[in-house]
Formats: sequence, C-alpha cells, structure tokens
Amino acid sequence: MWVDADKEEVYRMKYCGCLRNGKGEFVLRCKEIWDEVVEVCGARNWEELKDEVSDVMFGLGRMLGYLCGHVYVKMWFDERHVKKIEGRMEEYGCVRSKRHLVAGMCPSL
Repeated sequence: MWVDADKEEVYRMKYCGCLRNGKGEFVLRCKEIWDEVVEVCGARNWEELKDEVSDVMFGLGRMLGYLCGHVYVKMWFDERHVKKIEGRMEEYGCVRSKRHLVAGMCPSL
C-alpha cells in the first residue's frame, strides 16, 4: 500500500517482498538513505542528480512509511524512482535492480 501524505490517497501498486518494512528495520532505512545521499554527492550531471535525489526521497518515504505502519508514504520528487520500480516489476518481477537478483530471480521468492 502506498500513501500520498499530501492528498491522503492510498495507491495500490505491485511490488515484491523486497519492499517491506519489518520490525527493527529503522536502522536499515537510515543506512539506505545515507547510501543514496552519498550517491547524490557523486552525481556527474543534472539528470543523474535528479535520479539520485528521487532515490533519496523514496528512501525518506520508506522511512516515513515504516514509522506510520505502511510500506511507503509518497514523497515530493519520488516519481523517477517509483517509475523505475514499476518498470522493474513489469520486466522481471522485482523492485530491485538486476544486480541484486539471485539466479535471475527476485531474492524474496
């Protein structure tokens, strides 16, 4: 379930078990955000910067979702990352990039 905090709307989107917020994962959410912030600092051009900022915003939405009991809360400027996830789910059934797949399959299966 996705929640848009501004519009108080709930979105339904296909996602795999890799996108979850289990108990005790707050520190993991913080680490994911930090990793994305580091990537923002290394962006080499405007398009890459927009991609990385979108990744950070998605991470913040996951953290807020964790705190609110949701998988994710929609954030400003997260559209690029959400579109990446939608494309990955359509192509190979996992929200993560291909380098994280195990034998070509989603690691949550």
